[in-house]
Amino acid sequence: MNMPAVFSNHNVMQPSIRHLFSLVFFSAVAASSPLGAQQPDPSPAPPKPAFDPSKAKAEVARLPLPSPYDKLLAIETAARGRPIKWGKVYDVVAIDVDANSCPDKPAAALALGVKIADGLVAVKSQDIEKLNSCATQIENLAKKLGAGQEELKRARLVRENANKGKWLDVFLELGFLQADIMKILNRPENLDMRKLIIATGWMQGARHVTYYLKENYNPEISNVLREPMLVGELSKEISGLPQEVRDNPRVKALPEALKNVLPLVSIGKDESVSKENVAKLKSLADAAVNSALDH
Repeated sequence: MNMPAVFSNHNVMQPSIRHLFSLVFFSAVAASSPLGAQQPDPSPAPPKPAFDPSKAKAEVARLPLPSPYDKLLAIETAARGRPIKWGKVYDVVAIDVDANSCPDKPAAALALGVKIADGLVAVKSQDIEKLNSCATQIENLAKKLGAGQEELKRARLVRENANKGKWLDVFLELGFLQADIMKILNRPENLDMRKLIIATGWMQGARHVTYYLKENYNPEISNVLREPMLVGELSKEISGLPQEVRDNPRVKALPEALKNVLPLVSIGKDESVSKENVAKLKSLADAAVNSALDH
Protein backbone atom coordinates (compact mmCIF):
# COMPACT_ATOMS: atom_id res chain seq x y z
CA MET A 1 0.00 0.00 0.00
CA ASN A 2 1.56 3.22 -1.08
CA MET A 3 -0.21 5.80 1.01
CA PRO A 4 0.92 9.39 0.75
CA ALA A 5 3.38 10.58 3.32
CA VAL A 6 4.55 14.07 2.72
CA PHE A 7 3.47 15.17 6.17
CA SER A 8 5.57 12.35 7.59
CA ASN A 9 8.01 12.31 10.46
CA HIS A 10 11.37 10.61 10.14
CA ASN A 11 11.20 9.87 13.88
CA VAL A 12 7.59 8.73 14.34
CA MET A 13 7.19 7.07 17.74
CA GLN A 14 5.28 4.07 16.38
CA PRO A 15 5.43 2.43 12.91
CA SER A 16 2.75 3.60 10.49
CA ILE A 17 0.44 1.24 8.62
CA ARG A 18 2.62 1.82 5.57
CA HIS A 19 5.74 0.67 7.42
CA LEU A 20 3.93 -2.33 8.88
CA PHE A 21 2.74 -3.49 5.44
CA SER A 22 6.27 -3.03 4.10
CA LEU A 23 7.68 -5.16 6.92
CA VAL A 24 5.15 -7.94 6.30
CA PHE A 25 5.82 -7.85 2.56
CA PHE A 26 9.60 -8.08 2.82
CA SER A 27 9.40 -10.74 5.51
CA ALA A 28 7.21 -12.86 3.24
CA VAL A 29 9.62 -12.42 0.34
CA ALA A 30 12.58 -13.41 2.48
CA ALA A 31 10.78 -16.50 3.77
CA SER A 32 9.79 -17.70 0.30
CA SER A 33 13.11 -16.98 -1.39
CA PRO A 34 15.67 -19.77 -1.90
CA LEU A 35 18.24 -17.36 -0.52
CA GLY A 36 16.44 -17.46 2.80
CA ALA A 37 17.63 -21.04 3.30
CA GLN A 38 21.30 -20.26 2.69
CA GLN A 39 23.79 -20.06 5.53
CA PRO A 40 25.13 -16.58 6.23
CA ASP A 41 28.54 -15.70 4.84
CA PRO A 42 31.02 -16.24 7.70
CA SER A 43 33.21 -13.33 6.53
CA PRO A 44 32.20 -10.13 8.34
CA ALA A 45 30.79 -7.32 6.24
CA PRO A 46 32.71 -4.04 6.28
CA PRO A 47 31.24 -1.55 8.74
CA LYS A 48 28.84 0.97 7.27
CA PRO A 49 29.79 4.63 7.60
CA ALA A 50 27.79 6.63 10.12
CA PHE A 51 24.76 8.44 8.75
CA ASP A 52 25.58 12.04 7.96
CA PRO A 53 22.37 14.15 7.81
CA SER A 54 24.24 16.96 6.08
CA LYS A 55 24.77 14.73 3.05
CA ALA A 56 21.18 13.53 2.86
CA LYS A 57 18.92 15.12 0.29
CA ALA A 58 15.17 14.88 0.04
CA GLU A 59 13.99 14.80 -3.55
CA VAL A 60 10.71 16.68 -3.42
CA ALA A 61 10.01 15.94 -7.09
CA ARG A 62 9.63 12.26 -6.13
CA LEU A 63 7.64 12.75 -2.95
CA PRO A 64 4.05 11.49 -2.90
CA LEU A 65 1.07 13.58 -1.95
CA PRO A 66 0.60 14.87 1.59
CA SER A 67 -0.71 12.81 4.48
CA PRO A 68 -0.97 13.57 8.20
CA TYR A 69 -2.14 9.97 8.73
CA ASP A 70 1.00 8.64 10.44
CA LYS A 71 0.91 11.61 12.81
CA LEU A 72 -2.66 10.79 13.78
CA LEU A 73 -1.71 7.14 14.39
CA ALA A 74 1.22 8.20 16.58
CA ILE A 75 -1.04 10.48 18.60
CA GLU A 76 -3.58 7.66 19.05
CA THR A 77 -0.86 5.30 20.21
CA ALA A 78 0.39 7.82 22.76
CA ALA A 79 -3.18 8.30 23.99
CA ARG A 80 -3.14 4.65 25.18
CA GLY A 81 -6.70 3.83 24.26
CA ARG A 82 -8.22 7.16 25.16
CA PRO A 83 -10.63 8.04 22.32
CA ILE A 84 -9.66 11.06 20.26
CA LYS A 85 -12.40 13.09 18.63
CA TRP A 86 -10.94 13.51 15.16
CA GLY A 87 -14.34 14.67 13.97
CA LYS A 88 -14.05 17.69 16.25
CA VAL A 89 -10.55 18.42 14.91
CA TYR A 90 -11.93 18.18 11.38
CA ASP A 91 -14.83 20.49 12.17
CA VAL A 92 -12.48 23.18 13.47
CA VAL A 93 -9.67 22.84 10.91
CA ALA A 94 -11.07 21.57 7.60
CA ILE A 95 -12.03 24.13 4.97
CA ASP A 96 -14.58 23.55 2.22
CA VAL A 97 -13.43 24.66 -1.22
CA ASP A 98 -15.53 25.39 -4.28
CA ALA A 99 -13.50 24.51 -7.37
CA ASN A 100 -15.34 27.25 -9.25
CA SER A 101 -13.76 29.78 -6.89
CA CYS A 102 -10.29 28.84 -8.14
CA PRO A 103 -9.46 31.21 -11.00
CA ASP A 104 -6.41 29.33 -12.27
CA LYS A 105 -4.35 26.15 -11.97
CA PRO A 106 -2.15 27.40 -9.08
CA ALA A 107 -5.27 28.19 -7.05
CA ALA A 108 -6.72 24.74 -7.78
CA ALA A 109 -3.42 23.05 -6.86
CA LEU A 110 -3.19 24.90 -3.55
CA ALA A 111 -6.77 23.98 -2.69
CA LEU A 112 -6.26 20.35 -3.69
CA GLY A 113 -3.39 19.95 -1.23
CA VAL A 114 -5.62 21.26 1.53
CA LYS A 115 -8.50 18.90 0.71
CA ILE A 116 -6.27 15.83 0.42
CA ALA A 117 -5.07 16.43 3.98
CA ASP A 118 -8.65 17.03 5.13
CA GLY A 119 -9.75 13.79 3.47
CA LEU A 120 -7.41 11.67 5.55
CA VAL A 121 -8.61 13.27 8.77
CA ALA A 122 -12.17 12.59 7.60
CA VAL A 123 -11.22 8.92 7.27
CA LYS A 124 -9.95 8.91 10.86
CA SER A 125 -13.17 10.53 12.04
CA GLN A 126 -15.16 7.82 10.20
CA ASP A 127 -17.77 10.38 9.27
CA ILE A 128 -19.56 9.54 6.02
CA GLU A 129 -20.73 13.07 5.33
CA LYS A 130 -17.27 14.56 5.85
CA LEU A 131 -15.59 11.95 3.66
CA ASN A 132 -18.14 12.25 0.85
CA SER A 133 -17.71 16.01 0.86
CA CYS A 134 -13.90 15.73 0.69
CA ALA A 135 -13.99 13.16 -2.11
CA THR A 136 -16.28 15.36 -4.19
CA GLN A 137 -14.12 18.44 -3.64
CA ILE A 138 -10.92 16.52 -4.46
CA GLU A 139 -12.57 15.25 -7.67
CA ASN A 140 -13.69 18.72 -8.76
CA LEU A 141 -10.30 20.31 -8.02
CA ALA A 142 -8.44 17.54 -9.85
CA LYS A 143 -10.61 18.19 -12.91
CA LYS A 144 -9.35 21.79 -12.87
CA LEU A 145 -5.84 20.34 -13.24
CA GLY A 146 -6.82 18.22 -16.22
CA ALA A 147 -7.93 14.95 -14.64
CA GLY A 148 -10.45 12.95 -16.65
CA GLN A 149 -13.05 10.36 -15.71
CA GLU A 150 -10.54 7.50 -15.87
CA GLU A 151 -8.22 9.09 -13.31
CA LEU A 152 -11.11 9.99 -11.04
CA LYS A 153 -13.09 6.75 -11.04
CA ARG A 154 -11.72 5.97 -7.58
CA ALA A 155 -13.55 8.97 -6.13
CA ARG A 156 -16.83 7.12 -6.67
CA LEU A 157 -15.42 4.04 -4.90
CA VAL A 158 -14.29 6.18 -1.98
CA ARG A 159 -17.84 7.45 -1.53
CA GLU A 160 -19.42 4.02 -2.04
CA ASN A 161 -17.21 2.39 0.60
CA ALA A 162 -17.78 5.24 3.04
CA ASN A 163 -21.54 4.83 2.66
CA LYS A 164 -21.12 1.11 3.45
CA GLY A 165 -18.92 1.83 6.47
CA LYS A 166 -15.96 -0.02 4.93
CA TRP A 167 -13.32 2.35 6.30
CA LEU A 168 -10.27 0.24 5.47
CA ASP A 169 -11.44 0.12 1.86
CA VAL A 170 -12.04 3.88 2.00
CA PHE A 171 -8.44 4.36 3.14
CA LEU A 172 -7.13 2.13 0.35
CA GLU A 173 -9.26 3.69 -2.38
CA LEU A 174 -8.33 7.20 -1.27
CA GLY A 175 -4.69 6.22 -1.63
CA PHE A 176 -5.34 4.82 -5.11
CA LEU A 177 -7.24 7.98 -6.04
CA GLN A 178 -4.28 10.08 -5.02
CA ALA A 179 -1.95 7.83 -7.05
CA ASP A 180 -4.17 8.36 -10.08
CA ILE A 181 -4.10 12.11 -9.52
CA MET A 182 -0.31 11.84 -9.29
CA LYS A 183 -0.27 10.67 -12.90
CA ILE A 184 -1.74 14.02 -13.86
CA LEU A 185 0.76 15.87 -11.70
CA ASN A 186 3.71 14.02 -13.22
CA ARG A 187 3.04 15.63 -16.58
CA PRO A 188 5.76 18.20 -17.34
CA GLU A 189 3.27 21.05 -17.49
CA ASN A 190 2.03 20.21 -13.97
CA LEU A 191 5.31 19.79 -12.06
CA ASP A 192 5.07 23.24 -10.49
CA MET A 193 1.46 22.55 -9.50
CA ARG A 194 2.63 19.34 -7.82
CA LYS A 195 4.97 21.34 -5.58
CA LEU A 196 2.14 23.66 -4.58
CA ILE A 197 -0.08 20.69 -3.66
CA ILE A 198 2.66 19.18 -1.51
CA ALA A 199 3.33 22.47 0.28
CA THR A 200 -0.29 23.28 1.14
CA GLY A 201 -0.98 19.64 1.96
CA TRP A 202 1.81 19.77 4.52
CA MET A 203 0.53 23.08 5.89
CA GLN A 204 -3.03 21.77 6.26
CA GLY A 205 -1.75 18.60 7.92
CA ALA A 206 0.19 20.83 10.30
CA ARG A 207 -2.99 22.76 11.06
CA HIS A 208 -4.80 19.55 12.07
CA VAL A 209 -1.96 18.29 14.26
CA THR A 210 -1.11 21.61 15.89
CA TYR A 211 -4.76 22.24 16.70
CA TYR A 212 -4.88 18.91 18.54
CA LEU A 213 -1.57 19.57 20.32
CA LYS A 214 -2.55 23.08 21.30
CA GLU A 215 -5.66 21.69 22.98
CA ASN A 216 -3.92 18.58 24.40
CA TYR A 217 -0.25 19.50 24.69
CA ASN A 218 2.17 16.65 25.37
CA PRO A 219 5.94 17.23 24.97
CA GLU A 220 6.57 13.67 23.79
CA ILE A 221 3.83 13.72 21.17
CA SER A 222 5.00 17.12 19.90
CA ASN A 223 8.02 15.37 18.36
CA VAL A 224 5.76 14.25 15.49
CA LEU A 225 6.19 17.80 14.14
CA ARG A 226 9.92 17.25 13.59
CA GLU A 227 10.48 17.83 9.84
CA PRO A 228 13.76 19.74 9.24
CA MET A 229 14.83 18.09 5.99
CA LEU A 230 11.40 17.98 4.39
CA VAL A 231 10.40 21.53 5.26
CA GLY A 232 13.84 22.78 4.25
CA GLU A 233 13.52 21.14 0.85
CA LEU A 234 9.95 22.36 0.40
CA SER A 235 11.14 25.87 1.19
CA LYS A 236 13.77 25.64 -1.55
CA GLU A 237 11.31 24.22 -4.06
CA ILE A 238 8.63 26.84 -3.48
CA SER A 239 11.17 29.68 -3.49
CA GLY A 240 12.52 28.31 -6.78
CA LEU A 241 9.20 28.30 -8.61
CA PRO A 242 9.00 30.43 -11.77
CA GLN A 243 8.45 34.10 -11.05
CA GLU A 244 4.99 34.12 -12.59
CA VAL A 245 3.90 31.37 -10.21
CA ARG A 246 5.43 33.05 -7.14
CA ASP A 247 3.70 36.29 -8.13
CA ASN A 248 0.29 34.61 -8.00
CA PRO A 249 -1.62 36.29 -5.14
CA ARG A 250 -2.47 32.93 -3.55
CA VAL A 251 1.13 31.67 -3.73
CA LYS A 252 2.88 34.77 -2.42
CA ALA A 253 2.66 33.88 1.29
CA LEU A 254 4.06 30.34 0.96
CA PRO A 255 7.81 31.01 0.62
CA GLU A 256 7.96 33.19 3.73
CA ALA A 257 5.69 30.82 5.67
CA LEU A 258 7.94 27.83 4.99
CA LYS A 259 11.02 29.86 5.87
CA ASN A 260 9.49 30.77 9.23
CA VAL A 261 8.22 27.24 9.92
CA LEU A 262 11.63 25.62 9.38
CA PRO A 263 13.28 26.62 12.70
CA LEU A 264 10.19 25.50 14.62
CA VAL A 265 10.37 21.93 13.28
CA SER A 266 14.17 21.71 13.31
CA ILE A 267 14.52 19.94 16.63
CA GLY A 268 16.66 17.04 17.80
CA LYS A 269 15.71 13.43 17.30
CA ASP A 270 14.31 13.06 20.82
CA GLU A 271 13.43 16.66 21.55
CA SER A 272 10.02 18.25 21.82
CA VAL A 273 8.40 21.27 20.24
CA SER A 274 7.50 23.68 23.02
CA LYS A 275 3.87 24.59 23.61
CA GLU A 276 4.74 28.14 22.56
CA ASN A 277 6.25 26.94 19.28
CA VAL A 278 3.27 24.65 18.61
CA ALA A 279 1.09 27.76 18.80
CA LYS A 280 3.49 29.68 16.53
CA LEU A 281 3.50 26.86 13.99
CA LYS A 282 -0.28 26.72 14.03
CA SER A 283 -0.50 30.47 13.47
CA LEU A 284 1.92 30.32 10.52
CA ALA A 285 0.08 27.36 8.96
CA ASP A 286 -3.30 29.04 9.47
CA ALA A 287 -2.11 32.19 7.72
CA ALA A 288 -0.48 30.28 4.84
CA VAL A 289 -3.55 28.14 4.13
CA ASN A 290 -5.97 31.05 4.42
CA SER A 291 -3.85 33.02 1.98
CA ALA A 292 -3.64 30.06 -0.40
CA LEU A 293 -7.45 29.82 -0.41
CA ASP A 294 -7.90 33.59 -0.57
CA HIS A 295 -9.80 33.59 2.74
